[in-house]
Amino acid sequence: MTLIDTLVGTAVTLIIFLALFGLLRASLLMASVAKSKAVATAVATTQMEYIRSLPYDSIGTVGGIPQGVVSETSTSTMNNIGYGLRTFIQYVDDPADGVGASDTTGITTDYKRIKVVATYYANGTPRYVELVSNQSPHGIESTTGGGTLQINVVNALGAPVAGAQVDITNPSLSPTVDLSAFTNTAGLVYLPGAATSTDYRVVVTKSGYSTAQTYARDATNQNPTPGYLTVVGNTTTSSTFAVDLLSTFTLATYSPIATTVWSDTFTNASSLSLQSGTAVSGGALVLAGASGSYSASGTARSTALTPTYLAGWTNVDVAVSNTGNTSTHVRVLDATGTPLPDSVIPGNSAGIGTFPIDISGVATTTYPTLILEALLDSSLLTDTPSIQDWRITYTRGPVPLPNISFTLAGAKTIGSTGAGAALYKTSTTSSTGASASKTLSLEWDAYDLNVSGYDTVDACTAPPYALAPGVTTNVSLMLGANTTNMLLVSVKDSVGTLVPGASVTLTRSGYSQTVTASSCGTAYFGGITAANDYSVTISKSGYTTTVESNIPVTGDSFYAASFD
Repeated sequence: MTLIDTLVGTAVTLIIFLALFGLLRASLLMASVAKSKAVATAVATTQMEYIRSLPYDSIGTVGGIPQGVVSETSTSTMNNIGYGLRTFIQYVDDPADGVGASDTTGITTDYKRIKVVATYYANGTPRYVELVSNQSPHGIESTTGGGTLQINVVNALGAPVAGAQVDITNPSLSPTVDLSAFTNTAGLVYLPGAATSTDYRVVVTKSGYSTAQTYARDATNQNPTPGYLTVVGNTTTSSTFAVDLLSTFTLATYSPIATTVWSDTFTNASSLSLQSGTAVSGGALVLAGASGSYSASGTARSTALTPTYLAGWTNVDVAVSNTGNTSTHVRVLDATGTPLPDSVIPGNSAGIGTFPIDISGVATTTYPTLILEALLDSSLLTDTPSIQDWRITYTRGPVPLPNISFTLAGAKTIGSTGAGAALYKTSTTSSTGASASKTLSLEWDAYDLNVSGYDTVDACTAPPYALAPGVTTNVSLMLGANTTNMLLVSVKDSVGTLVPGASVTLTRSGYSQTVTASSCGTAYFGGITAANDYSVTISKSGYTTTVESNIPVTGDSFYAASFD
């Protein structure tokens, strides 16, 4: 045989061997899985036979409904494999004699259904075996002295919620009740055979949903809603709980747009980036040299101004001194040192000598950076023009305002005090933190917002906030100095659209103030007197003037006004 023949023969032998080895391994794995399943079936069968051997009244789980002697969970080990056992037992209302209120016998606990689930791992994969059996009473059906507990779970619109977890506890019974069940497609948990008691406590949860529950009667909540449930023999106790998708609420806090001034008073040359033929002397920018020998001309440039959160440019103002022999002109440059074109600032290319210079038309997106350039000239060496200071005025904001404490209070109640004061389900106190923003998961409700230490002077979405289930709401508040009483009026048209630019006048005896609604359609009135008789007059070209009266103001107040 040649070497190639030997290699080919060896390769073919190896392939056949590996195939046989693979088949052997697969068969061993299948045998192992089959063996584990057979053992799990045997474990579940043993549990089932044990339960079926019990007296009918004893068939139930410890702490469950119906009550009994069977442990809800247990473990067993065979062949070094652990098997978990979970037992579910519940009454069944057989449709043969009618269901619920239509049951001809009036007894809905016709028989008990037993489900035993044995869980185990085979080759690292979780598996289970499930056995189900029915057990009927000997002789006539009976409620065994208990009643029926019916839990209905619905969403915000009253539609059934399937798959919600219903945890039911009752520490007053012996043994105590502690069980979990899940709603069916009708949003229902139906538990016949519950022992009579006034202390059934219910908590309803579902992943991504709000929570609903019963509440204890205590020294504070003397009228809980809902309170603990009561089960009476041979009757059905029914209670409905509403849960729905949680909503996302993000609050961001800002200081409002404000006027800011950059200036240089020429105490030194630190705010100049370039000089030629000029000097800083005596608190002014002048031509270089001394009296009798001043330079004929000179220039100087300021350092670049690039404001953060720039909202708009306003003007350039320059304080100058000239004689009949001198002149001073200023040009506005961009970040590269190029003069802005005359189409943006008329006359800028040659320099402007009349101040202030209007730069409100300079686009902040095109020119986020500005530089000032001074052009000084003299026709007489004994004279020099001088600039005492120059300044750029601009608006800046909104600027993130971090670490603002706030409270959100929902309208849903869980009861009341003995004096009838409502106790609210949700009251969340938090802070916007270093990022000036906070995101919360909240259930559907109407929320009032209170910000500590500030007035809300503008908001495109003003409080209160009505959150629907499963929505995302982003709120930005502009905050100003705190006053004892304030009112923020939101102006909307008949379809709820905010109306910016409307004239809003707030009046009462001895007081009248007019504010133009912001771009968010709001008008802020701060530092006013608490009263219940304010009137708001709203007007705008193209709209019908509207007057709304008897508006209450106390603390931080918000009012939504509408007109057509």
